[in-house]
Amino acid sequence: MSQPFFTIAKLTAKEGKLAELEQVLNKLAEATRQEAGAHDYFFIKDAQNSNTILSFERWENEEEETKHWSTPHLKHAFTKLQNLLEEEAIIHKGHQII
Repeated sequence: MSQPFFTIAKLTAKEGKLAELEQVLNKLAEATRQEAGAHDYFFIKDAQNSNTILSFERWENEEEETKHWSTPHLKHAFTKLQNLLEEEAIIHKGHQII
């Protein structure tokens, strides 16, 4: 039996690029939420650093999360993110243990 798979990412916008980053992420979230294996897919703004956004994703299983990386909407978002992020996104993936 497959188990849910989680992804958490940290994205830090370049100075003056936060609004544009939020627009890109909004479009990405709308499309991703239509994927069959996406159970939760949302972003929050860090309370201590307003230029930092954290993503939280819960997938049906690891296979569904892997499929997500080949979708046109994610590929398109990543091309846009290159010019908006202060540094490369930090991404953590795994299964729930407790």
